[in-house]
Amino acid sequence: MIIDCVKLELAIDHTFEIDTETNLIFGVECAGEIFSKKIGKSNVENVGLICLDSSNRIVNFACVAIGNIENVKVNIAEIFKIALLSNSSQIIIAHNHPSGVLEITEADISLTKKIGMIAKLFEIKLIDSLIVNCKEEIVSIRESVAMGE
Repeated sequence: MIIDCVKLELAIDHTFEIDTETNLIFGVECAGEIFSKKIGKSNVENVGLICLDSSNRIVNFACVAIGNIENVKVNIAEIFKIALLSNSSQIIIAHNHPSGVLEITEADISLTKKIGMIAKLFEIKLIDSLIVNCKEEIVSIRESVAMGE
């Protein structure tokens, strides 16, 4: 009997540059700039992922889901496959609203909570879940939920 040996690894798809002097993220504004640049102007919903190490250094960015103009189906396994292969200790997720309206839905909150619970199982910290739009506006789901909005 012959058994295939396999391995998983990440491959760099492409690179992009942001206007910053450091590769550290210290708040949603910095992460928001990356998400705005990569998914904010899309005319369909996208979900992006920023993987970070324990020192808040950016390890990588990935677009983990592409949907339609109204919604996006997120395969949560894809988020954690990338995070684990990147040896990330922290992640930030975001999706865009092509309509430009940054209203947080119950589905947004539910998905964020689900990803947060799974992240804990892998000992990965979900720093935040953001919504961005084409005007480079950003809303933090974590902050909004904490404030009771």
